[in-house]
Amino acid sequence: MIEKEEIEEINFYSRKEDYGWLSNFWRCVQTVDGLDYDTNEHYYQSMKTQIPHIQAWIKNSPSPYLAMIAGRSVKKEDMVNDWESKKVDIMKKGLKAKFKNTILRIKLLQTGNDILHEDSPTDMFWGKKGKDMLGKLLMQVRDEIRKENEEITEN
Repeated sequence: MIEKEEIEEINFYSRKEDYGWLSNFWRCVQTVDGLDYDTNEHYYQSMKTQIPHIQAWIKNSPSPYLAMIAGRSVKKEDMVNDWESKKVDIMKKGLKAKFKNTILRIKLLQTGNDILHEDSPTDMFWGKKGKDMLGKLLMQVRDEIRKENEEITEN
């Protein structure tokens, strides 16, 4: 009889914790559409606006925290049209780019089928106290990587 793998829950928030590499604040250069971003937070926040100088400032901000603050400060009239309907796809695109990094890719796969949660104390959309969207997207990306690996192995 094959024993079922025990599924655990992994909570992450701070970069300084064991699973901090799951955080959007984790420093790992990722390339999206030919541009390099220091973190997924830099990418995501810079996508909120189409205004080139604002987008460039966010992209090149000195820290993911400042990128977050700047992105949250984008005026409504400067935001991408229909941002709310686009933000999940934009986040997923950034996560897919982040996990092209071989080390992070392996670490993500090593989480097996564990349930991933961003344990944000305040974020009711991305965090587990709300819709838990970041954790859900990370698990989707993990599943897609696993499927890609299976297809490579089969060929």
